[in-house]
Amino acid sequence: MSRESSPSLGLIVNTPPYGNRVARDSIDFALAAAAMDFELRIYFPGLAILQLAAERNASAAMLPGGYRAWAALPDLSAARVFVEQQWQAFCQARELDLVMPVEALSASGMKKSWRRCDHVIVL
Repeated sequence: MSRESSPSLGLIVNTPPYGNRVARDSIDFALAAAAMDFELRIYFPGLAILQLAAERNASAAMLPGGYRAWAALPDLSAARVFVEQQWQAFCQARELDLVMPVEALSASGMKKSWRRCDHVIVL
């Protein structure tokens, strides 16, 4: 399947970090979609952006690691990653580095963007 004809898949990662004990569900789904040649557009609304924080220690809470796996996605897919502008500013103000490049949109801009995708899944 050529990139021009690839269907777009919007993944709305709506789970805040440590929202459940299975840290890899969302990234595993994204990696599988990338392998199937979807044009990926991944959205991290609100607090979900913290899944992309570079520095975290989950072991103190006895939670599994896994969120750093997001950093591997740009090497495997031409996915575009979107976050809300106000949450990007939140991370910048606290000097939180993210594991991958993101594009900031307003909340309404993010909704307009994911509505243009051929398919959308909320994770």
